[in-house]
Amino acid sequence: MTGTVLARMFVVRHGETDSNRDRIIQGQLDTPLNATGLAQAAITAEVLKHVCFDKAFTSDLQRASKTAESILQYHSGTELVQDSVLRERVGRQSFNFKFMGEMQGKKGPVKKGLSSIETNEALVQRCITWYNQAIVTYISSITKSDVSEDRCRNILVLSHGAFIATLFRIMISSNDVTCPAELTLRNLPTLGNTSISVVEYKAVPRGKHREVDVAILKYGDISHLRGLRVMEENADVEANQS
Repeated sequence: MTGTVLARMFVVRHGETDSNRDRIIQGQLDTPLNATGLAQAAITAEVLKHVCFDKAFTSDLQRASKTAESILQYHSGTELVQDSVLRERVGRQSFNFKFMGEMQGKKGPVKKGLSSIETNEALVQRCITWYNQAIVTYISSITKSDVSEDRCRNILVLSHGAFIATLFRIMISSNDVTCPAELTLRNLPTLGNTSISVVEYKAVPRGKHREVDVAILKYGDISHLRGLRVMEENADVEANQS
């Protein structure tokens, strides 16, 4: 994909918690990072410290926000915006609910058909709404010739397994986004704790106008953890697929 790189979005899942380790569905329980999660966050921060972040968004749940704060310790000038919309899957009736329906706090796997969990359609719409408001609006603003600079803008996003997986499924299913051939809806890898996914935005001249091409560069990468133990199962994502 030719053109000028406008921005890259780095989407990171939060570090490990005891509930992750014990395969407990957390939903919107505000669980803290455990020792492994803190180590994962520190390693991820070291890997990303040379990326100059212009924007940073995080779920307001502490397992995400503390991971984000660890990364941004090397980026003191970057404001961290906490947004509850980036939380894990919510109770069906209201985003004000502090639980993942009947599943929250239970050990996975759980039976299908529980009625209080946020529907797939509602989760998809939540992802689309946030992405359009936070990311598309920002990319559009830097695409304009009068404000564009000859540098890549970088965006950090900290969220949870079900939200990230759903967001990328939406992108992969779109004809407007390119991705590696091996990355398909049927074989998305599990998102390990502090896995890094990267999306690139390029301005491409077409006629008298510039359009933005979007490409997924990588998804769920945990190579930076260098052998540190990473949970290969995610009870929250399994609940999302129930």
